[in-house]
Amino acid sequence: MKQNMKRITLLLFLFTLAAIVAAGCSSKIENVKLDKKHAPLPDYVLNSSEKVKETYILAATYPEIVSSVPCYCGCTAGGHKSNLDCFVGQIGDGNSVTAWDDHGVSCDTCIDIARDAVEMHLDGKDTKKIYDLIQKKYEDLGEPTPTPEPN
Repeated sequence: MKQNMKRITLLLFLFTLAAIVAAGCSSKIENVKLDKKHAPLPDYVLNSSEKVKETYILAATYPEIVSSVPCYCGCTAGGHKSNLDCFVGQIGDGNSVTAWDDHGVSCDTCIDIARDAVEMHLDGKDTKKIYDLIQKKYEDLGEPTPTPEPN
């Protein structure tokens, strides 16, 4: 009887611990929708995974955040200046996306950087802190885009 109580107590403890860890790991990124002010997502994005579609929408929704961090995938050869360039080809009035870029659709590094930056922003970090954390996390991958460091 005592041994069964110990097992039940241990199982309850492990279940509670797992629930706490799962809650701490949950993403603040969910149910994102593309604002009508933006050009529709192109087929190459629509035919991709949910994660890719979501990341393109995040780039359009938070252009000031995604443009404030460098990319480390080697896209400087394509003229990219920040991580935003991996998703957005052109921005018009009111920060509306008028053209998309296909680079991010097949680049896990670009996707991870954009999502990390937006998650940090949603956690309340300022652009300088986000820039520093992205730089520290990805700097070993290669040359960054020439993204100015935020003040």
